[in-house]
Amino acid sequence: MGRIVLTYDPHWPMLDIDIEHGNFRGHGVVYFPESEVSEFITSLKAYPLQSAMLSLESPGLIKISVFPADGVGHLTVQIEVAEEIEADDFARVRLRTDYSRLSRFTNQLSLMAKGELTEIILEEDKA
Repeated sequence: MGRIVLTYDPHWPMLDIDIEHGNFRGHGVVYFPESEVSEFITSLKAYPLQSAMLSLESPGLIKISVFPADGVGHLTVQIEVAEEIEADDFARVRLRTDYSRLSRFTNQLSLMAKGELTEIILEEDKA
């Protein structure tokens, strides 16, 4: 089972992300620009979702991609993180989710972009 944890401090506009899948773990920290995040949030609200991607860089690297996993409503969330932009090593995990969990994640990300929420946890669908 995998999960991602996004942590944000609105007083210091940096997004901290931890990813895990089984014994595999990764971490990244980036500047959190509200405008880029707003575009990503809008793309996540599409139904059916074709694909959506958020790529944030500086000082580290975070890429979050969401795309259909199959034809029956399951989705894949792929996350790549690195401590530095130019890092040779980075971590990548894929989590299986559904529209309900994605909707909750999208709403929470919107609140985080407004500084109203400081932590989001997205856990993989067990099915």
